[in-house]
Amino acid sequence: MVSIDDALRTKVHRLVTDYVGGQTVPADLSAEPAAIRSGTAVIYLRLIASDPPLVRVFSPLLRKLECSPELLTELNELNGRINFIRLFWRDRSVIAAGELLASTLDPIELSNACDWLADTSDYYDVRLQNRFGGELAFAPPPASDHPADTPRLRADAEGPARG
Repeated sequence: MVSIDDALRTKVHRLVTDYVGGQTVPADLSAEPAAIRSGTAVIYLRLIASDPPLVRVFSPLLRKLECSPELLTELNELNGRINFIRLFWRDRSVIAAGELLASTLDPIELSNACDWLADTSDYYDVRLQNRFGGELAFAPPPASDHPADTPRLRADAEGPARG
């Protein structure tokens, strides 16, 4: 197994801690990933002991989902449109993932990768669930009846009738 030196572990831990705004981050990101909620999705960041060491950013969009040819076709089509992230089915889950080189990782690269993955996961998880089933990480918020959340059509939007 490849080992990761302490300086690189410390660097990655600091970058992740800064990204999450000082929230608690597991001490060893290679043993336990950091978790960040993004709407109905959750993204994880894990340090991977490989050659070279990587930071994997991933999100299980849906869990407890059987594989089907239609699901794989949809994931393949999404992979053809989405940049920097791949979507796949594994162990009854649809997962979005991307990897970054740990040694050259900087705050902007980490932020971009996390933001892309969070936005992609939070957008596609509900859409895929509506079509294929499975469980989301978090339930969507209830529909709002607040006037600010309800579009209104004005009868006089065109102005008064002229005759």
